[in-house]
Amino acid sequence: MAFLSPTCPGRGGSIGTRGQLLWKRPVLAPGCHRGGLGAAAHGPGQWTATDFFPCLQAAGLTVPKASPGQKRQKRDWIIPPISCPENERGPFPKSLVQIKTNRDKVTMVFYSITGQGANEPPQGVFTIERETGWLKVTKPLDREDISHYTLFSHAVSANGDAVEDPMEIIITVNDQNDNKPQFTQSVFTGSIEEGAKPGTSVMQVTATDADDSVNTYNGVIAYAILQQIPEQPHSQMFTINPVTGVIAVIGTGLDRETAPQYRLTVQAADLQGEGFTASATAVIEVQVKNVSEAPSSSLTTHVLNTLTGQPATGLATHLSQLQGPGLQWMELMKSSTNVDGRCPLFLAPGQVQAGTYKLHFDTGAYWQQQGYTSFHPYVEVVFTVPEQTRKLHIPLLISPFSYTTYKAS
Repeated sequence: MAFLSPTCPGRGGSIGTRGQLLWKRPVLAPGCHRGGLGAAAHGPGQWTATDFFPCLQAAGLTVPKASPGQKRQKRDWIIPPISCPENERGPFPKSLVQIKTNRDKVTMVFYSITGQGANEPPQGVFTIERETGWLKVTKPLDREDISHYTLFSHAVSANGDAVEDPMEIIITVNDQNDNKPQFTQSVFTGSIEEGAKPGTSVMQVTATDADDSVNTYNGVIAYAILQQIPEQPHSQMFTINPVTGVIAVIGTGLDRETAPQYRLTVQAADLQGEGFTASATAVIEVQVKNVSEAPSSSLTTHVLNTLTGQPATGLATHLSQLQGPGLQWMELMKSSTNVDGRCPLFLAPGQVQAGTYKLHFDTGAYWQQQGYTSFHPYVEVVFTVPEQTRKLHIPLLISPFSYTTYKAS
């Protein structure tokens, strides 16, 4: 027969018919201290587990066994999981819980453990003192690597005979906020029609955090916009949903002639915005409201990222022409590629005058934004127009290590 003997009386504790600890009220009453809960059961060959782990406080658990002469029955009982914080400093080994059987009063008992973290990979994370039954952790744990361990404790007599059925032990690794959020991309691209109304969705940015977002706020991310360039016609033309990361229009007056492109610095912070932070760039291209209204350029270019097979967006481009008596390069205009990898309105509609031109592409900065190191800090395409022409197209195929260009119509 099992009975419960709490050292803080009147807390409504009992043991169920299957050996579970049952409580009608919270265990940690005012004045209770660690190690203030014990349970015992009469009769030989009974397991006792005494906890000293931080979150559950000290608890004793005794499980009845069949008396001598009775048929051995399969034990049906539950032991609360053991909690162990990750990234503990030690010293190691550190005691977690002591597992004992009352059979040690009548015979010498030796304890051992099996399972993940014991004799299975990663081996040696947990050990048990052979004679005392103290279960110990030997090194700091990492919840992002393994969130919980399932072990089995064994008790044998001096001659190697089992004195108890194996007991399952679950060790849960408590999370600490030891990881920063990470954006899935360094640069996000999107587009919006000029004149779009407030509330119109533009794009979505996404970040992840390896910490626990289910039981704690360590991995719960909140998004924010830190900077908008340019600040025209207002400094807050866009807003971001702190939970979903969806960027939407909040201001009026989007005009491609005023600001053809916006660059937003967005932030992701864990602990619901109060913890570690990470930042990324959101590039928003303002498109003309009606495509048919867009004038056709006399000089066009298209840049393709051959690494992804997608257009290269946000690549700064400069157009120059050899002019003057000394034939110096004179910059005609600068732009950056849109979501289609093109530079719209590179030259006004009309004729491309005869002469020598140079297209300068800042590929080094582009690849750095993509997370790569470029072999070429920039790419320059110099071409000669022998006679006046109405249309000229210069395509460019780029990778971090090479580029290709040719004349196209």
